[in-house]
Amino acid sequence: MRRFSKPGASLADDRIGRRLLFAIVLFSSLVTLVATAFQLFVDFQRDVGQIKTRLDDVQSSYLASISASLWNLDPSQLKLQMEGIRQLPGVVAVAIYEDPADIAEPLTITLGQFTKHRVINRDYAINHTTEDGNRHIGTLRVQASLNEVYSRLWEKLIIILFTQGIKTFLVSLFILFIVYRLITAHLVRIAHYVNQFNVSESPEPLQLERGNRHSGNDELDQVVSAFNRLSKNLTQAYDRMRQANDALARDVLARRKAEEEVRYLNTILEDRVQQRTAELQAANDELASFCYSVSHDLRAPLRRIEGFRRMLADDCSDLLPDQSQHYLGRIEAGTREMSEMIDSFLHLSRATLGELHREPIDFSEQTQQLFSVLREREPERDISLVIQPNLQVRADKRFFTMLMTNLLENAIKYTRRKAHAQINAGQCLYQGQEVFYIRDNGAGFDMNYAERLFAPFSRLHKAEEFEGTGIGLATVQRIISRHGGQIWAESSPDEGASFYFCFKEGDKDDEQRDNTVGGG
Repeated sequence: MRRFSKPGASLADDRIGRRLLFAIVLFSSLVTLVATAFQLFVDFQRDVGQIKTRLDDVQSSYLASISASLWNLDPSQLKLQMEGIRQLPGVVAVAIYEDPADIAEPLTITLGQFTKHRVINRDYAINHTTEDGNRHIGTLRVQASLNEVYSRLWEKLIIILFTQGIKTFLVSLFILFIVYRLITAHLVRIAHYVNQFNVSESPEPLQLERGNRHSGNDELDQVVSAFNRLSKNLTQAYDRMRQANDALARDVLARRKAEEEVRYLNTILEDRVQQRTAELQAANDELASFCYSVSHDLRAPLRRIEGFRRMLADDCSDLLPDQSQHYLGRIEAGTREMSEMIDSFLHLSRATLGELHREPIDFSEQTQQLFSVLREREPERDISLVIQPNLQVRADKRFFTMLMTNLLENAIKYTRRKAHAQINAGQCLYQGQEVFYIRDNGAGFDMNYAERLFAPFSRLHKAEEFEGTGIGLATVQRIISRHGGQIWAESSPDEGASFYFCFKEGDKDDEQRDNTVGGG
């Protein structure tokens, strides 16, 4: 963790000061180097330009006289003229080379020592005018040295760097001193105050010793004001947090008491659940016994009534008047209706009894097989089933067969008055949920009576129009409820009906609960 300096820290111990001094020196040095390099480059170009100007003057001042002396082969005069060229500033070597054409031993005169480094070489063609025209008779070579140029530049570089370095260092120290007096010393005091700040002790506000002549609201004053507001807010927040902690401690104690009470109530609830489960199991057993009684005890007197009616019809059919025979027919219809109601009641009771075993079922294939069986009962009718392929559902296969049988029978029955009956089965998206549907183009019903649709023994059509006991859809609704799903219908009179239903994907815990509630 970084440790802050105390208010009496010296300038040498100021880390920000050292970094500031380094930054100022570095930046000033870079600026000085760039400016010095630019100035030296300009001076170098100027000096080199002066040397090149002198070399250009050689051609206009000396070349004509050298041409005449070389044509007359006057070595002393040539040397005199070459000495004059050599006296020019910067010129270190001069040479004259006679044109070797048609000459066995051409003349060569050299003054000075030719070198290869830091020099400028200039060659001049020596021509002489004759009656035949200009004739090339030799070459004048002049070499100028740049050593004096580099020497002057080097001296100037040392002087500039020395003077600029002293000036940069003095300016940097002055800036560092001003920054320390105006900013750094107060930052150290602020850091010392913050390092000893304790929100639980309600500290005094932060103040800076700025002197009597200070007035205004500069950046440091804004920092102090902001920190004082922050410390005030922290103190208030600390008080609120302490109060909240006290309240939380009381809530924790209350919650522990509540948890103990909940555990006690859960123990009581588990006992009551076991008691209610036992009672429910007994009720299921009693309901199973009642269903058995309905299946056997009620059918026996019904069969006797139907037997005596048949005997009376066989023995006295010729003696009884038409009205009496009508009564016998009514008795036959009543016993048959009673038998159908008993069968329907047993179907309804079986929908809520027995264990529930969910398994994957091919919805499309199973529905097609059930329709084929039901279709054979009325081979003379024009009935078609359109079903989406490869639909899957997870349900109890026994209950699923009972469910689809009732829905398909319902669709086949209520499309009896259609010349071409069409039934559709599949899956669709209904209000954001994947649901199955069975749709027909049959008689339909009025939606105002839809709440009676799934009630046992409740019918929306007259018995003279369509036979039935009103148990099929009630059975369907109970099967779907046992699977944790729901079913609803949409229809209009003479425009067919659509039944939508869905299943809840159950796990082992759901099956255990369903078997406990519905098992018998």
